Amino acid sequence: MSKKEYIFPCEQCGAKLEYSVATGELTCPYCSHVNVIQRAFTQIVEKDYEKAIKELKNFSERPSEITSSKCPTCAATFELGEDIHASECPFCGSAVVNEVSLYRPIKPQALLPFSIDKKKAKALFKEWLKNRWFAPNKLKEYSAEDSTLEGIFVPYWTYDAGTFSRYSGRRGDKYYVEESYTEDGVSKTRRVEKIRWHNVSGELSKNFDDVLVIATNSQKTASYNWDLKNLVDYDESFLSGYESEVYSVELDDGLKSAKVTMTSHIRDAVKRQIGGDVQEISSLQSDFFDITFKHILLPVYASAFKFDGKVYSYIINGRNGEISGERPYSIVKIAFAVISALLVGGVIYYFSNQ
Repeated sequence: MSKKEYIFPCEQCGAKLEYSVATGELTCPYCSHVNVIQRAFTQIVEKDYEKAIKELKNFSERPSEITSSKCPTCAATFELGEDIHASECPFCGSAVVNEVSLYRPIKPQALLPFSIDKKKAKALFKEWLKNRWFAPNKLKEYSAEDSTLEGIFVPYWTYDAGTFSRYSGRRGDKYYVEESYTEDGVSKTRRVEKIRWHNVSGELSKNFDDVLVIATNSQKTASYNWDLKNLVDYDESFLSGYESEVYSVELDDGLKSAKVTMTSHIRDAVKRQIGGDVQEISSLQSDFFDITFKHILLPVYASAFKFDGKVYSYIINGRNGEISGERPYSIVKIAFAVISALLVGGVIYYFSNQ
């Protein structure tokens, strides 16, 4: 299938538009004209999982290939990989959306627009570096300007489901007894903890809403607090100035990951229902029903920096600035902290035995 690109020209001067975090609209960096995004205020509806799986079985995959594309703005010929959804022309910088990447059985339904611009993201990253404990002193002086920060829309699945579980196990209640013992020829008593066990079994119903699963293998996962209540209908206009990936984790594989997350929460709920001081679950069987899903895009800034010959990657939440990433450690500082802790422990032990 041939590619078709969508560009976002300014209504007033024809220049490349960029999505503005400040206005929430497409803004021209040259004439400052605001091009309003025509939002469709519709309810984002969950899709039926079983119906979608049946439809996917009838879908024949395209050959995986990369073809040449011609920029409609400068007429340059270039290539966009299938895994790239939105990007820029490498010659004139025109914002484009790659329809080859859009050619997926399931299209994005909604997204969260960026609410933090690149300047703010770099400032947050620089502050994050300064506050890292046990980081080398040179790292504190590292400038975020030294790294290339790219705004990316990452594909996700969200799953809703009802569950019904049956379980069996044991409930443990703690109690204490006085025990006699002899030390250095002297009879003493001590309080010893015991556990009284009772066999238990039961049932549990639990509903899940918007269990998130990242739908690409190229981005590292991070635990972020996403404000999914602010999702807006998918519109290519929000992609102007950013890159976007298409999903590489299929719908059914995403559900498997979601079920792992759900099962973990079910186990916690079962333990609370069992009660007592200690719980053991010997068997747990869960049925999942009324499964629905959404395909959404979430905004992050992703980059990497090189320090002392090694590359460290990091990701910044494009909504709230939360940062997850790798960073170097100072062996000298860690060793000093360990030695200091041992010295303090030794002093405390010495005086406690005087």
